[in-house]
Amino acid sequence: MTKFCTAQVRCQNPSHTQAVCVNPSNPADSSLHPLKMKEEFDTGPYTGSEFGIMSTEGDNSTPTPTNSDTMADSFETDRKPADAPQKETVPWPGNTYIIRDPKSGRQITLVDGELRLEYHLGNQGGYHWQCIEKDGWLGFRSPSDNLHIGHDNCGNFIAQKTHHRDWEYFNTRAHPDGGHLLLTRRWNVQRKMTIGPDGQKLMETDGHGTAWQFEKVPNVAEWE
Repeated sequence: MTKFCTAQVRCQNPSHTQAVCVNPSNPADSSLHPLKMKEEFDTGPYTGSEFGIMSTEGDNSTPTPTNSDTMADSFETDRKPADAPQKETVPWPGNTYIIRDPKSGRQITLVDGELRLEYHLGNQGGYHWQCIEKDGWLGFRSPSDNLHIGHDNCGNFIAQKTHHRDWEYFNTRAHPDGGHLLLTRRWNVQRKMTIGPDGQKLMETDGHGTAWQFEKVPNVAEWE
């Protein structure tokens, strides 16, 4: 015979919880019938687990979670936001940078008047570059001698001029794999900076170019 459980009630024994089950064809045949209740209490407490109901023992006990509670906790865990991606340094006018090739670890450095890639030279310097702007074009100037990175007629990058003009103009472009390309102006086109076959010389290219890593350092005014 089918019974429908409609509610929970606390019986005379406060340590037990009783479900209300009614037989629709015979209301007298229910779980609240005095004789039925007596039989159930004689054989042990009703747990309600057959109907997915939590049971409690005493007023201070912790309820046993149901499957729906576990599913809700799992859903909340799945909704936790992922860690935010690390913010990459972007070349910006007014800031000073170390410009590094991430593959070799070498830095764009001015050594004895020659612009080339070198490993970190410590207190010798020559590897700090101030980012400046003119007419929408960026430039990179050495704070120690006021020389700007530029290019010559042979497609080489040099640092010999104290002015910031056409051949010292740069633009940057974010690379999909990280870092930024340095593009210089040559007449009506832009050409990328890349590393020469010797691993130190800096040259122009129409190819892929080098994706440089910019590490921001304190400006001279911030050191004082």
